[in-house]
This record gives sequence, structure tokens and C-alpha cells, in this order.
Amino acid sequence: MAIAKSAYRATSPTCKLHVILATLQIALVTWICRSADIWRSKRTSEQFPGHLGPSVFIAAIGVTALTTDWPWRARSAIEGKLSMWGGGTYVGGEMINRLLEGTHQSGVLKHYMRHGLHAWMCLFVFCLGLAFLQASKLEGAAGARLARAPHAWFASAWGWFIWAHKQPNNFGVAMHTCTSIWIAMGALLRIFGERNRPPREAGACYFFAAYAFFGGQMGLTLTAEASHVDVGAYVIIWHILPCCWLLAYVRLFLPRVAEGYGAVSLDDEAPGAEDDRPRGSINL
Repeated sequence: MAIAKSAYRATSPTCKLHVILATLQIALVTWICRSADIWRSKRTSEQFPGHLGPSVFIAAIGVTALTTDWPWRARSAIEGKLSMWGGGTYVGGEMINRLLEGTHQSGVLKHYMRHGLHAWMCLFVFCLGLAFLQASKLEGAAGARLARAPHAWFASAWGWFIWAHKQPNNFGVAMHTCTSIWIAMGALLRIFGERNRPPREAGACYFFAAYAFFGGQMGLTLTAEASHVDVGAYVIIWHILPCCWLLAYVRLFLPRVAEGYGAVSLDDEAPGAEDDRPRGSINL
């Protein structure tokens, strides 16, 4: 029965629409990277999968928070599985890549201790997934509190990760700083948001963070610097892209006002407002 339900969800129109939107976005950012010639060297080309993977993970957290109305327990379980899959895939993929390059086991450990910042961060994300899954199994109050805690832990670790993630120019510094700000805003909204309210605002913040992190990869920032692009313009351009996609998600997935109802003016008085005024009051 569970397999049949999963298969139905995978073939549902909503799921297909999500897949189409995700495919279009990945194709667009790949084309941008190709236009910037980030595959001109091994150093810049290696950063493409290293930024695309985490960006897809952060965007997935954001999109699910924005477009779904899951109960907190189901959301915690899904975010836990997604965190474990995302963090474990990155760590395992990098391990396999090092072994294929002929690095011995002791050399792999030495590499992680010296240059494994991304891998350790992804391992931490995997541990956060375990915390999410544990929260989904606890009773109401304790589980709901624990389900929010990993967002604060992730924002704190991400801040240190960005601080230790040295950049070659001001473009990288600006984009990674924006990423940290969006992650922090998203975490605050998840922590202090209402328990039974969909975390849509936090989802939007995570979505912006995903694009900011992807746009901060070395290949793109070095090309922008060589082209004498303004740093502020570069940052804004990379925020316009997720803004347009967010509008598409809002238009396609969020509930809308029923037909026959127009936009409500904030200047209009509610029906019967005059009847509720004390007698003798003056409308200024």
C-alpha cells in the first residue's frame, strides 16, 4: 500500500510540475555557467557540482516549505530524510572521487582534515537529518520544539562555514554573505513561526539562499571580475532569478481567491463598520 501511494505521488500532476520546474532551473543555471566558461580549468569546474548539490538541497527545503501544508511531524520526517540523503550523497560522492583519483585511505583522511570543509559541513547536515527523524517520533510539545532546533543549528554552522570558506574576490564574499543572511532569516522564521502555520516565508528565504550560494562559485565570480561587472549589480541579478521562480511557485501552488472576488483595498471599511461605532462618534 505504501509503495502504491509513493508511486501515485511520483506520477501526480503536482509532482510532475515540480520536476519540470526543477529541470528548467538546473538547465538555466548550467547554461549560465557554460556561458561564463567555468569549465576552463579543473579548479573552477570542480566547484560546479560542489555548489549545485548543496543549492539543490537548500532549494528543496525551501520549495517544500513554501508550497506544502504538511503537519509538523510529517514535515520533520521528510526534511530529515532529505537532509540525510543530501549530506550522505555529498560525503559519499567525494569519497569515491578521491579513491578513483588514486588517493590512499590515509591520504583521504589527511585531505578531509586539511581541505574537507565542505565534507564536514555535509556530514553535519546528515546528523541534522537524524535529529529531524528523532523529532518526528517524539510526543507533541517536545517533538515540535526539536523539529525547529536543527534549523538554528544549521544556520549557526553555516555561518562558521562561510566564515572559513575563503573567497578569491569581493564577488564571492558578497554572494556568500547574502547566503548566510538568507539562511539566518529562514531559520529565525522557522523557529519563531506559528506551530500550525506553513513556513512559507522561511521557504522563500531558503530559496534565495540556494541561488546566492550557487552564484558565489569561483568560476562565475572570476568571470564577473574579469568582465568588470559591478559587485552590487551581480548580487542583484542573482536575486532576480529566484524572485521570478518564486512568483511562478506562488502562482502555481498556493491557493488563490475564488473567482468573483477582486482585490481587497485596505482603505475600504469592512461591511457594517459604521454600525459598530459608538453613537455620536465622528468619522475623520
